[in-house]
Amino acid sequence: MQIIQSELPAAKILLVDDQASSLMLLRELLQGMATLYFATDGVTALELARQQHPELIILDIEMPGMDGIAVCRALKADPVTRDIAIVFITSHIDTEHELSSLSEGGIDFLRKPLHAATSRIRIKNLLDLSRYSRQVEAEKEWLRVTLCSIGDAVIATDLDGKISFMNPIAERMTGWFAKEALHRPIEEVMQLRDAHSLEPHWNPIYFALKEQRVVAMALNCQLVSRTGQLYQVEDSAAPIIDNSGKCLGSIVVFHDVSESTALALKMSHLANHDPLTNLPNRVLLYDRIEQAIKRAEQLHHKSALLLIDLDHFKYVNDSIGHNLGDLLIKQASERLLSICGADTTLARLGGDEFVLVLPELWSIDEVALFSSQVHSQFQQPFVLEHKKYQMAVSIGISIYPDDAQTIEMFMRHADVAMFKAKSEGRNRTSFFSDELEQQIIHRHQLELLLRETLANHQLQVYYQPKLCLQTGRLLGAEALARMRNHQGQWVSPVEFIPLAEETGLIGELGQQVLRQACLECLSWQQLGYQVPVSVNIAAAQFANPHLVKQISSLMTELKMPAYLLELEVTESALMLDVNKTKSMLGQLKAAGICISIDDFGTGYSSLSYLKKFQVDVLKIDKSFVHEMLTDKGDMEIVKAVISLAQSMNLQLIAEGIEIEAQKDKLLELGCQMGQGYLFSKPLSAEDFQAYLQR
Repeated sequence: MQIIQSELPAAKILLVDDQASSLMLLRELLQGMATLYFATDGVTALELARQQHPELIILDIEMPGMDGIAVCRALKADPVTRDIAIVFITSHIDTEHELSSLSEGGIDFLRKPLHAATSRIRIKNLLDLSRYSRQVEAEKEWLRVTLCSIGDAVIATDLDGKISFMNPIAERMTGWFAKEALHRPIEEVMQLRDAHSLEPHWNPIYFALKEQRVVAMALNCQLVSRTGQLYQVEDSAAPIIDNSGKCLGSIVVFHDVSESTALALKMSHLANHDPLTNLPNRVLLYDRIEQAIKRAEQLHHKSALLLIDLDHFKYVNDSIGHNLGDLLIKQASERLLSICGADTTLARLGGDEFVLVLPELWSIDEVALFSSQVHSQFQQPFVLEHKKYQMAVSIGISIYPDDAQTIEMFMRHADVAMFKAKSEGRNRTSFFSDELEQQIIHRHQLELLLRETLANHQLQVYYQPKLCLQTGRLLGAEALARMRNHQGQWVSPVEFIPLAEETGLIGELGQQVLRQACLECLSWQQLGYQVPVSVNIAAAQFANPHLVKQISSLMTELKMPAYLLELEVTESALMLDVNKTKSMLGQLKAAGICISIDDFGTGYSSLSYLKKFQVDVLKIDKSFVHEMLTDKGDMEIVKAVISLAQSMNLQLIAEGIEIEAQKDKLLELGCQMGQGYLFSKPLSAEDFQAYLQR
């Protein structure tokens, strides 16, 4: 037996196969997904399943001795292991094996040879489903324990009004044990009568079942215990409806009238307060905002709403666990409460979002000062289990009546302002403005356009020639993404490229550009032109561990010669993870692909790190080239980059060359390659082909 520790120690997978090669393949496939256990025969598999109780068993059908079907039957026959999810795996292609394995209780069927990506995704989904099923069972048990622990009596029935569950309080008040009351009509066990007339009273669950709604018991109702004891009770009955709207039965909750007042107060508090922090929730917050608006109207002053969001809380919560994350939220709420006055409302919307309502505001300076106090509360780190966590907040502020006239506008405009605070770098405060709202609307429309463009494969790729500055000979072309709006107008890449990175669409955008660029390059080759094409790889793409495989697969598919492809990577992308970067660049270089550092000099890479990276080309950023003849600092940077490239035996290319003087100076300094409007603007595929033929 061998154990592989993973990042999710709570999840376990048992792999059963008599072939060591298959186990090794599965091990590689599932590495990092869960703790893996291995068995090469059925007996060992059964023993491990009983000991470890994994969430998932991947079981080979064809094994000597006890085959997979027999193992499955034994697992399903054992109460300890019968709920474990089983996935069968085999090299057979006939449906008979699939039907027999599924009929024995398997939840899925995988065929050899396995497709790595799809198999991993399917197994991950099945593992998640299995863990979710266990969670549901745990929640059901939690619900049963909860119902047995609460102070109210609870009785559940089927559609005919026959008892299916009773908690201990119901047992005590009715005088019946649950095991005796099961399947009996509820009126036999829960005998109700009118307190004045002493006439029998029809149980409210029948109204609930008939009318499919919550029904309250009539007033002055008595419960007659089996022992003859009387209880003055209040209750409500409700149908039990599943997600599809089907009624499964009913439930009735009842208690002594003496307890009803305290319970009503408790329920009212829960309905209006966040259970974790005990702060007002959204329901009570809206009521407080409405009061603040009315008060502002009457006294002719302003009110302010501050929407507060903890920066990067999701990452912290995922790393430290939800229990400590909840503790951090509670501590954050306590810090915020410490600066709130008697008339200030602090509410929690959920997650890591808080709202502060300042009902009386006589000047904007007051809210600015208050927001500064909020930021100061987060200067000290949070201490959780003897570890320190530094947190900051982004704040969006909306002012009534300047920014909003309704509660919805008040909240929405604060949210817009908070988005601005986050987009500007977080840990800051932003006030709402009409201009800001228009920016948010424009951004949303641009995102929709980008998603539509990518979904319909309407992204266009333009090509800017790269030439020898001495001879004017064409040396290559840079592929540049272009996008039109619905009116046929061009959308600036300065707008949609950062948006693609922010929304996670940059991966799909980069793949489409890479594919189009490779296809065009091959079409030029067929015409007799060997023109290498360079494609930009964004930082988010470079962080993808599957990038090298994706590029290799595409080149194999298209039969693209490696020497015709150059990848341009920014300094910031290279510095995300130095060791991983070095490994990825090494793999790409080994495949024969040329690597270029784009916009060199604008990032923050150390020269000591640059030496480690296997790159071929340095590109001098156009911002330095543009002012090099008039700005001494830019000129020195250009000289330094050229000198660096020469000392490291790297190729050089300058971007943004627009005038002859720039070209001449670059040649004088030793830069031999360049691109820019002096030679050509970016061209469509058709125009670039015509450019080649000229």
